[in-house]
Amino acid sequence: MIPENITVSLFKNYQSKTPTEVNLWEWLRDTTHKAEIEHLRTLENKDDRRRIKSTLPAITPSGLFLIRNEAGLVKHSEFICIDIDAADNPQIDDFEYLRDQLSHIINIAYCGLSASGQGVFCLIPIKYPDKHKMHFEALKPAFEVLGIVVDKGCGDVTRLRGRSYDPKGHFNMNALVYNLLYDRNNKSTSNTRMVNKSPRSNSEWNSQLKAEKVISNVLATGTDITGDYNQWFQIGCALANEFGEGGREMFHTVSSFSDKYKSEATDNQFSKCLEGNYDYNIGTFFHWAEENNMI
Repeated sequence: MIPENITVSLFKNYQSKTPTEVNLWEWLRDTTHKAEIEHLRTLENKDDRRRIKSTLPAITPSGLFLIRNEAGLVKHSEFICIDIDAADNPQIDDFEYLRDQLSHIINIAYCGLSASGQGVFCLIPIKYPDKHKMHFEALKPAFEVLGIVVDKGCGDVTRLRGRSYDPKGHFNMNALVYNLLYDRNNKSTSNTRMVNKSPRSNSEWNSQLKAEKVISNVLATGTDITGDYNQWFQIGCALANEFGEGGREMFHTVSSFSDKYKSEATDNQFSKCLEGNYDYNIGTFFHWAEENNMI
């Protein structure tokens, strides 16, 4: 469970040097500047949008600072903020849709629109806050798997995140902590390698993203991939073995398109899959997804 009492630094605007403190989640839910942001989103001129944005308050989502530089960091929030904008991703023309799709990724604790509405930012809990940059370098290729380029400035622990407003912003207080690190000092045949210091490996993270893409396709098409009871059972076990408790919501999602779907029965089935020692892995899930043209 993500803690509610996370405090970060708040700056009056982008030019301010003196921070105060604010609760991260309260700041994300605050609607004080709703009118300014809604007006900003109607403007076509970039300079006009930039001028309004410069007057809005901003936070350092990755920590609490005495002064906004690395030496001034008092305490890391144990979150990294990932920015995805139109400039880096001209292929994306619907950021509300992107927000909704990213909200299914189980490592994302918050996902919402930027102030302009032409971008999305995500908050991801990280395992090793003292290795902020290494987490970021591992996250970049993870998003690239989804065809998304993230803002390279997000590797900076002091980076500001300006005020926005999104009534449909997604909160997941049960988000899983992201634990992959990228270490330039450990070289493989490709000159770089991922370093994993916890049970989840890089291949597991890629499997997760692939699974989320399948689920996105299921949601977009309304396709039932669960078939008969045996197929449904195999899918449940595959998700349980790969993602543990984090796979429960996935199982409900793919099950909900069956005309036999019942929430309580699905919940009970997944619990049995978790408790049992059934020999089905994530490949089984991908097999049934491919059979239904979801890959």
